[in-house]
Parts: sequence; C-alpha cells; structure tokens
Amino acid sequence: MPTLPDAATLHRAVRHPAVWCLPLMGLLACAAMPFNTGFYEYWINFDPQGDGQQHEWVQTRRIFRFTSGILCGQLLALVVGVVLSRRHRHAVALALAVPVGALLAGVTVAVAFPLAAALEAGRPPADDSALQHVLLRELAAFPLYAAAGVGLGVLLAGRRRRRWHRAVAVPLLGLGWCVATLTGLVQDDEFDAWPWLLWAVPFVAAGAAIALAGLSMDVWEVPPLLVGDRGRGAGVALLVSAGAYALVLNLAAVLAVRCRSRRGVARPDVGAESPPRP
Repeated sequence: MPTLPDAATLHRAVRHPAVWCLPLMGLLACAAMPFNTGFYEYWINFDPQGDGQQHEWVQTRRIFRFTSGILCGQLLALVVGVVLSRRHRHAVALALAVPVGALLAGVTVAVAFPLAAALEAGRPPADDSALQHVLLRELAAFPLYAAAGVGLGVLLAGRRRRRWHRAVAVPLLGLGWCVATLTGLVQDDEFDAWPWLLWAVPFVAAGAAIALAGLSMDVWEVPPLLVGDRGRGAGVALLVSAGAYALVLNLAAVLAVRCRSRRGVARPDVGAESPPRP
C-alpha cells in the first residue's frame, strides 16, 4: 500500500515555483481585469465622443479584457525562470522553465477568457483578427521570458553572497517593468516612442502590441481611418527581442558557469543537481 507523503515533502512541493506560480497567475489575471476594463477612460480618453472614438473605446476595452493578466504574467514567467535557476542545474531549470512558461500562458487564457466573455455579453473573440494575432504573439512570449529568467538567474548566482543586490535588483526590476509597460500601453496610431525601444525592451513591445491592436485608428479623420498594422510589428519585435534575450542570457550563463568552475568557485548546479530548498 503506497505511503502518503509527509508534511515536509508536501511543503517542499508547494514551495516549488512550478506549483505556486500557476494559482498566482490566475489571481493576477483576475486582479488586472478592472484596470484593463477602465484603461481607455483612465489613460487615453475619459470622454469618448463621436462614432470614431466610441468604436475605438469599445474595441480597446474588448482587447484589454481578453488579454487581462498577460503583461503581469510575462514578468511572472521571468521571475519563475530566475527562481528555477536557483533550485536546479542550468540545463534542468531551462528544461522546466519552457513548459512552465507555456502553462502560465494557458492559465492566463483559462482565467481571463470567461471573465472577459461575461463582461462582453458572450461575444466570442473568434471574430476579431486583431485580438487573435496579439494574443498568439503575447502568449508565445511566455516561454521565452521564462527561459531568459533562467539565464539571468544563473548570472546573478555568482553574486549570491552580496545580499544588498536583492534589495536593489527587485525594486529596480519592478519599477523598470512598470515604466516600460506603461510606455508601450500609452502608444496610439501616432506612436510617440522611439522605435528602437520595441526591439531593445520586450516589455515596451508587449504593451505596445496590445495597445496598438485597439488604438490604430485616426479618430480625427471623417470618417475615422484605420491606420498602422494594429500592433503586428510590435508583436514581432516582442518575440524577436524576448528570444534574443533568452538566447544571449543563457549562452552567457554557460560561459559564466565554466569560468566559475575554472576558478574553483562553481555553484552547486555544476555536476549533480542541488537539493531542493526547504
């Protein structure tokens, strides 16, 4: 008869990032829904007038509702990758991070879609090509962010003894994410940001892809004209830049581990897998 796991084993399992990140992702998708619903009125136009602005308002609100939690989830995927790199060898952490990132994307859709569909009176997203395109690109970035987090975590592990860097790095990452995401979200058909930001900062591209999917309309023309590519270019920049960061950070992590091994200060993930933290 199989024995039940003891309390310590269950505690370790629950603390594993592949476990706690999934319910946290669901909570983030729910918590972001009010912000997404009111984003247009708060940040773009608090009093839409005329057919053009009314259409832009409805379309933007719809896209933001169905993508609720995605931008927060991408940051979470990056953090999960970093945490996995602290618990496992580099290769193992990378192998875990990619499917966990995909699971985070799936949880985001599973939670956001029913909530958005209820608020949209059951109107399905299948009839909106702009929404479909932005969703596919944003969700495809989750595993790339998780893989990039693994490389980043391995690189930061060399400074584990310097406790102060955590107190500095974590707030800077959160602040940088907020600034970059809002920079992307407030873009419209005129796109006032520097174009190179889309390729250099994936968080900017992620926000811009969602915003431009609904705001690529010149509402001052009579009748209003649809302009731009509705965020497709920003979505491509997101995937290219996130993939480039994942590749470069993990290659740098491999080189860093080799250098530490030669200096005799290799971290535990060189050789046997390190035991899980209590």
